Amino acid sequence: MIAESLLEAKAMTVLLARRDVRELWEQPKAVWYVDHERVKRKHTFDLLAVFDDGCRVAYAVKPFWRVRRTRLDVEIELIRRQSLARIADKAVILTERQISRARVYNAENVLRARRMRNEEDCARLLRIASTIEGLVRVHDLLKAALDPGLARTAFWCLIDEGVLEPVARDSLHTRIGGHTYVRVNHDVLAAAQGDFR
Repeated sequence: MIAESLLEAKAMTVLLARRDVRELWEQPKAVWYVDHERVKRKHTFDLLAVFDDGCRVAYAVKPFWRVRRTRLDVEIELIRRQSLARIADKAVILTERQISRARVYNAENVLRARRMRNEEDCARLLRIASTIEGLVRVHDLLKAALDPGLARTAFWCLIDEGVLEPVARDSLHTRIGGHTYVRVNHDVLAAAQGDFR
């Protein structure tokens, strides 16, 4: 995929790290709409994501200052009313407010872990996670593993799968690190352990 801006590349990273995104396209087919002065105009969304449930979401990825200056929100609302159904079910504007540094950092770690996944390391960390009730710091969880370095990749795999869930007041701006508290989703854990039996 080719991003036209750094913000767009970050948005791609965040979306690709979501497990429910089945397809991601850059620069989907343009849509036409009529503005408030009755002038016919064309708009091309930056990204189009197709989710597992079939929902198609078109994303306009722009810096917040540009959204305000160009009144992109008004343009997107006109498209929603007139022509969105031709390409998507929803239209969303993403700015650096939604694509926070913490969110990009977490997404990059998830994507890296997917590429480096080792089933044995994941199985070992799953066994440790199965003994946890309540909250545990990431540092303490990794320290309980035979090799904390290898367990780090497994940790991000379990975050990705929803077995481990970060506990934070503001998940959008919380960078997951050694001092982050996580909890085990025992329902997801039971299903994941079934994969290793």
